[in-house]
Amino acid sequence: MKLRLAWLILGIFMATAVFAGKPIVFSSIINPSFGDLLGGASGRNFILSTNGTISGANASDYLFGAAAGSALITGQANTSIDILATNLTADGGVTIANVTCNYGGAGDQDCDVGFTGSPPKPSGQTLLIGVEINTTIVHGDNVTASPSLDIVINYI
Repeated sequence: MKLRLAWLILGIFMATAVFAGKPIVFSSIINPSFGDLLGGASGRNFILSTNGTISGANASDYLFGAAAGSALITGQANTSIDILATNLTADGGVTIANVTCNYGGAGDQDCDVGFTGSPPKPSGQTLLIGVEINTTIVHGDNVTASPSLDIVINYI
């Protein structure tokens, strides 16, 4: 039995401000992936870290294919940015409990409460994304769930 999470976050990244004519640009976007998990009971917990490893109470149900989300962010080099995960949306019996971001290698931050990051470099800085999920229903064989979220970045 497998549970596959097919994230509906192709449009995950949005920038809502332009500073001195320089927009925030996202490239090399990779959506977070839990890969394949065993199907099973409701109430299971999985944590995908910003380095792509799986932990949590039910990590033994992880099979293969996990990868942290990431994006290269370029923009105005002397203006800090706010980073926030919003619109955490459950689907298929999977809820998002927490979103963790690591911007520019500065360490993990709670992205769902937001944090201030250093200015993007003209050559870009990487944003890594980890996600904690919980299952709310029993999942059978070959089930796909598609929880979603948005990452919003603003100049401050």
